[in-house]
Amino acid sequence: MFKDRMMAYYLKILERKTTFSRADIMETMQENGKEISDASFKAKLQKMLKEGLIVRVGRNKYCVAKDGVGIYSYEYSNDAKEVAEVLGKRFPYLEFTIMDFVQLNEFVNHQLAHNVVYVSVEQDLGDFVFEALKEKYPGKVLINPTLEIYHQYWYDGMIVIGKLVSEAPMGQNEKWNTRIEKLLVDVITNPILLSSISEKELTNIYEEAFAKYAVDESCMFRYAKRRGAEKKIREFIKKNTNVQLRVG
Repeated sequence: MFKDRMMAYYLKILERKTTFSRADIMETMQENGKEISDASFKAKLQKMLKEGLIVRVGRNKYCVAKDGVGIYSYEYSNDAKEVAEVLGKRFPYLEFTIMDFVQLNEFVNHQLAHNVVYVSVEQDLGDFVFEALKEKYPGKVLINPTLEIYHQYWYDGMIVIGKLVSEAPMGQNEKWNTRIEKLLVDVITNPILLSSISEKELTNIYEEAFAKYAVDESCMFRYAKRRGAEKKIREFIKKNTNVQLRVG
């Protein structure tokens, strides 16, 4: 009970700040001359993160979690899970991510009725993945299609293979999961996704994602920079959404 009261006290002090660092948390815990070891501090910090009391919003940037704001997770389609299993067995050291098109339904007003499984794989390995998936799913797989080819051959349940940008954010539960930070960048930088979503829905996606989940802004903009789109996304957020960024 005492520990719970102390934790509530720490959070009350920390929530006065828009964001705070590990040093700020340590300083709060050491108020009134209290000593705390590095090991004890790390344990408390991990406990606060695990229990959702605070959330990471940037590199060494945290904030007190607001009611209703959580860590992003998504229950992937059976098709996506099966593709992940096939690739995991065939290429155990391959880095790849998977995104369901219907994964966006949580954030958009007009629900997407049909799914496409987007698979991003390491550069130069796409052809190997294509051959493996083509063997398993004949007639269902496209690799690096142009917009024209994509829309010409599109159908429900299709698998689209693309390039995984180096240093792309990887999933936290399963490495192949698409993190919210990657999703937010990809919907603007992936021409196929962008051609399938209206600008109004893009606004909804960003506003809903930031309202419901803890978005690591440093991670998101680092990935956006790798895709040459950091400025574009910052301008989109500023001009088209009500999102208030915490990290500059």
